[in-house]
Amino acid sequence: MDQATIDQLRAELAEHSMFELLGGADGLRRVVDDFYDLMDTDPLFAPIRTMHDSDLTAIKDGLFAYLAGWLGAPPQYAQRPGARCIGAAHAPFMIDERARDLWVECMHRSMVAGGLADRYREALMPALAQMADALRNV
Repeated sequence: MDQATIDQLRAELAEHSMFELLGGADGLRRVVDDFYDLMDTDPLFAPIRTMHDSDLTAIKDGLFAYLAGWLGAPPQYAQRPGARCIGAAHAPFMIDERARDLWVECMHRSMVAGGLADRYREALMPALAQMADALRNV
């Protein structure tokens, strides 16, 4: 990211949360829906799709709530009934480097499909990749 883009992003973040910059609930919902639609339809993502129930409704809502709070919206994830630590929620699954990389690629593609500005993707993807890496357990 060049300095002008960094400066522009800093100026935007001085006045808005990243959640707002991504389009609020509608923008983030689009990214989350695209993420799980890709996972559900693209054979590349089959290894991580198998970690989920056949009905993706609950997991979509969970990821949306988690990311919304992480991006600056009022916290929603921890207030949900039955909410668990992200690490504990993923502990039953074998998450290796390949699973991590597939999750990151799927998230990147969903951000592109959701129309997120390049500067927002470039700012978020390293942090999302780090988050995914922290969930590795193999």
